[in-house]
Amino acid sequence: MDVYRQLLRNPAYVVVWIAQAASGLGSTFALFLISWLMYDMTGSTAAMGSIWMVFMVASFCTNLIAGPFIDRMPHKLLMIFSESARSLVFLYLLLTYLGGALSIWQLYPVVLVIGIAQPLFRPVSMAYVAHIVKKQLLMKANSLLEGTMQLMMLTGPALGGLVLSFSGPVPVLIVLVCALGLSALLLTTVPRTGNVDAAAKPRESWGVEFREGLRFFKLYPVLFWVGMLLLITNFGTGALQPLLLPFVLEELQGSEFQYGLLMSSFSFGMVIASTITGTIERPRNLRRVMLGSLTVSGAMILLLGWSPAFWVAVIITLINGIAAMVFTINNTTFYQERVPEQIRGRVFAVRTMMAQGGIPIGAGLGGVIAEGTGIPILFTALGLLTLTTLAIAWRSPVFYHLNDPLPEEKEVAANRESKAIQP
Repeated sequence: MDVYRQLLRNPAYVVVWIAQAASGLGSTFALFLISWLMYDMTGSTAAMGSIWMVFMVASFCTNLIAGPFIDRMPHKLLMIFSESARSLVFLYLLLTYLGGALSIWQLYPVVLVIGIAQPLFRPVSMAYVAHIVKKQLLMKANSLLEGTMQLMMLTGPALGGLVLSFSGPVPVLIVLVCALGLSALLLTTVPRTGNVDAAAKPRESWGVEFREGLRFFKLYPVLFWVGMLLLITNFGTGALQPLLLPFVLEELQGSEFQYGLLMSSFSFGMVIASTITGTIERPRNLRRVMLGSLTVSGAMILLLGWSPAFWVAVIITLINGIAAMVFTINNTTFYQERVPEQIRGRVFAVRTMMAQGGIPIGAGLGGVIAEGTGIPILFTALGLLTLTTLAIAWRSPVFYHLNDPLPEEKEVAANRESKAIQP
């Protein structure tokens, strides 16, 4: 408790904490609300897929390009930009909706701005906190921020769906404008920080740094193939997400609130997996855990399309959330343990390209395909695609390298062996 008291006596940290909550609320409400607006105006799964594709392409490009440059720019200004840009576009949506002038085509530039601004806040805020919080308090500081984000992800969709069901989009838009606008205003009061040492050093262009990141994958081919595996499986995820709203409303005869609950169940599964993995040791057979969790995820996507009732879909989505987080945690740890710190940003940029590249493609194609086949058939096809890919991966020798020991573990084993053979 003394640690948290120290953190709460730090005004800059408290402002970032509030901003994190506002950003998390904005993230969970934003596409939920815009998906509803698009589907309410068009009733088209293809239109749903296209609006998500715009968001995902913008987010993908921001994550890919911004990573190496975050430490070169003022963190405070980037956080203010992320919050204020979203507040302004939601204000625009609110005014046009109240004026009866909102059209389908106005949603696309709104989603584009959100897709650019939203992915910036979290990594920038984490970098900023490292400047304003003492090292011995960083773990607790990050824990509080991550806990706040998880809480928003868990409760936000259900809360947004409840408000939308009873009051329509106006109250949701007002909350978003006020929360993000107040957050941006509060962030103007925090001290400005920056990585002076990093700014003083000459940096290569983004292209040069990206190519250096690619070279690392030659040393660890298994990382490349894990990326390719994610490219295919995330194609299915990209196609699935935009269609969950029409799936709940049409196939399950549910409501906006139930759609929010379904989205929250995925986040709840991720929280469960995070809690469990945080209390157990690193798995010895990483291949089995990583490929197994992706296999479970593919099976859940296949089953989701044929859910006989809403609560069955919730359980399936919960299990999918658990499987997705188990894979994510172990995959991220695998990278962190093997990638040298000085090239980590470059390697993670390449990883982002491979892992997330399939998401916008899936979002764009999924809605179009669903127009002709129906959502249950599409979900079945996506599940079969994932399971077929995993069946090949299970038989591929390259994925056995997921169980290779770390370099330092090899060195320890070699030293023990040399001592054992000495007379």
